[in-house]
Parts: sequence; C-alpha cells; structure tokens
Amino acid sequence: MGPVAGRELDRGRGGKEDVGQTQGREFMGRAVGRGLLERKRDPQPDGRRTMMSTAGPLQEAFSNFTAASRSLEATYLRLKEEVRYLTEVLEETNQRLSRALAEAEEAKDFLNGILQSLEEAIIVLDHRERVIMLNRAAERLLERSASEVIGGPFPQGDGALQERDGETFWVSSKKQLPVIVSRTLVRDGEGTIRGYVLSIQDISRLKELETRQERNKRLIAMGEMAAKLVHEIRNPLCSIELYSSMLAADLADSRYADLARGISQGISSLNHVLTNMHFFAVPQRPVFAEVDFAQAVDELSFMLRPLVEGKRIRLRKGYEAGVRLCGDKELIKQALLNILLNAVEASPEAGVVDLDLRRGSSGEMIVEVRDQGPGVPVPHLERIFDPFFSLKEKGSGLGLSIAANIMQAHGGTIRVENRENGGACFQMIFPTASQPRDRSAEEGQREESAHASR
Repeated sequence: MGPVAGRELDRGRGGKEDVGQTQGREFMGRAVGRGLLERKRDPQPDGRRTMMSTAGPLQEAFSNFTAASRSLEATYLRLKEEVRYLTEVLEETNQRLSRALAEAEEAKDFLNGILQSLEEAIIVLDHRERVIMLNRAAERLLERSASEVIGGPFPQGDGALQERDGETFWVSSKKQLPVIVSRTLVRDGEGTIRGYVLSIQDISRLKELETRQERNKRLIAMGEMAAKLVHEIRNPLCSIELYSSMLAADLADSRYADLARGISQGISSLNHVLTNMHFFAVPQRPVFAEVDFAQAVDELSFMLRPLVEGKRIRLRKGYEAGVRLCGDKELIKQALLNILLNAVEASPEAGVVDLDLRRGSSGEMIVEVRDQGPGVPVPHLERIFDPFFSLKEKGSGLGLSIAANIMQAHGGTIRVENRENGGACFQMIFPTASQPRDRSAEEGQREESAHASR
C-alpha cells in the first residue's frame, strides 16, 4: 500500500491528523519507495547487503520525519497563540467600538433633547438651502410638522420673514410676530460651507413688556400729578364738606333740606374720587392688626347712608358680632367701600345688597358682597380689576383696581363671578384670621402691588 493509499484509508476511517503527521507520512512513504526501487535495481541475493542498504534510508526517513514533526508542532503552537491573541484583540476592539457607538448615540440623543427644548425656532439648511432638521419650536412657528418641511426649501407655505422699519416680522395668514433672526454658516474641517443654521426668536413677550413698561412710566407720571392735584383740591374740599354738613343740619326742617342733602352727597362723592386717586397715586403700606369687622362695616354704613337711602337699598348683613380680621383697618374699609359702592350703584331701586363674612375650608376669611344688578359681561370679567377700566359711563375705573391692590398687599385675593339668578358676587379672601404677617414680607409684596398698579 503506497503513501497516498494509506492517507485515504485513514481518512475513510474518520481519523483526524494534523499537518505534521500528514507530511511525515508522505516523507516516509517516499523514503520506503526509494528503498524498494534500489532493491529492485540490485538483484543480488545477498540478504545482508539488502538489509544494510534498506536500513540507512529508513533511519534517515524517521529522523527527518521526527524533525519535521517537531518543527510543524512548534509552528502550530505559534499560530495557535497568534490566533488567540488576535481573537482577544478583536473582542476588545469590538467592545470599545460598541461603547463608542453607545456613547455617540447617547450624545446624539442628548443634543437632540437640547435642540428640541429650545424656545427659539432652530432650522438647519443644507448648502442648497433645503431644510434638513428643525425643532418643535420651528414646527409651531411654521405651523407644519417636520415630515412636511424636511427636504423642501425655506420658507414654505404662506409664512415669510419681512422687514419693516428696521424690525423683522414672521408673517403668515394666521399671525404676525416680531422676531429676531440669526443666520450662522456651517463649515467642515476644510472650510467648505456645508449648510446654515437659522435661529428665529419670537420676541412678542419682550415687546409686550416694553409696552407695559412705557405705559407704567406714563402712569407714574400721571400718578405724581394726580397726587399733587388731590392735595390741592382736598384742602378747600374739607372746608366745603364741613360747611355743607352744617347747612344740611340747619335746613333739616325746611323745604331746602333736599338741596342741602344733595350738596352733601355730591361733596362726599367727590371726596371718594379724590381718595381713590390718592390711593392710586401713593399706595399705602398696611399696618397689620386685629380689625373688628362689624365696627368697620358700621362706619362704612354711615358713609354710604346718603346713597343707600337715595335708592332705598337695603344692606343685609350676614355675620356674627365680634368677628375679627387681620389687616389694616382703613385700607380694608377703603377696599370694601369701593365694592359696596359698585354693588349699590348696580342694584335697582329698592334692591338688596348682601354682605357676608364666613370662614373658608382652609381657614381663610371670606368677605362676600352680592348685588341684584345686571352682573359683569363675561368678556369683561378678566379686565374688571384693570386700572381705568369701567363699565360705567362716568366711572374712573380706579375703585376695583385699588381694592385688588389692597387685597394683594394683605396677601389675599379678590374674585368676581356672576350669580345664576342675576347680579354679581365679589369675594375678598383674607389668608389668615388673627395672625399678622411678617412685616418685611408684607412691605415687599406691597411695593410689588404699588408698582403693578402704576
């Protein structure tokens, strides 16, 4: 059996051999073959010569086979070690690559989150000025989704940027917004322009604040002028009021009693207007103390008597005697007077005005005034406490605004709603019943209230 046949037989049996064994067998087969060939060439019957001539090549073949096997084994071990090393390097490289990809994806998500959270509209254009990216603020500005915009030119639809008198506006069929626009070039490492980044910031709120600030400046100037006028008018008015009350008392039993009473009511009304202007121009800081609510209402009733009796209004009181509030008595009286005057003026002849005081579910004290008038038109409910806003033809628009400022200075609130059966319901809500607030906090809030009223 030759070397090739021997290898085929071994493979047929399913045996596994390495490279060294295969090459060794091939070498041995060639050596044996050469010995047999030499034996055929030497027909001498001398057995000894034949054995010697055959032993040399066999020994040499086995020596060569052993050397080749060792060399191949060493080479195999080196290759195996190199494969193991390369496998470890590949696994480590794959792990680093996976970490780098995960970090890159996380950074991409983070940057995208920042982009989407910006209030400014961010629009990214390529070098052909086609939209390739935009954030949610840009979608709201364009009034279109990203899928509708990406890939198209900018601007799209009926929206466009327009310049007017040195200002930039975003104008569409539905809105017109003052904006600030910035355009930034995007370059690669070689300086080639790859695209542009547009930043469009809506400054409507800023413009509104600027307008409000200008209005406040004018109101401050008006307030300072009003304070001076009030001071100059009230001095002679006090004397006139005193003389009119004396005249009304002297003419009480004469036919001129109604005339004298009308003069007194007119002067009281004028004095009330001046008082409101004084509070508006020079807001007072409340001095907190316990206030006997019933006593304060009795004092107000005396002031309201001419108007109440003139319209035959019945003031119905619904509170217990001795109940107390925490606040500035004179400021509370002024706020309540303004609300009661509105209620009496809005109510019909011989109507009823209800005045209640109760404790709320959270311990707050609620003063409630209900009238039988037409109520407040729904579109005006949010503006009813704005300065100079009035539903009366000759109203100054300061009474309810001053009442709201006084309540804010007390840390409370004032509300209005329409009643189901007609009329309006005003609520003055005081946060506490008996504990004065911290003076420093009160002064800070009062200053904010004064600034807002101006």
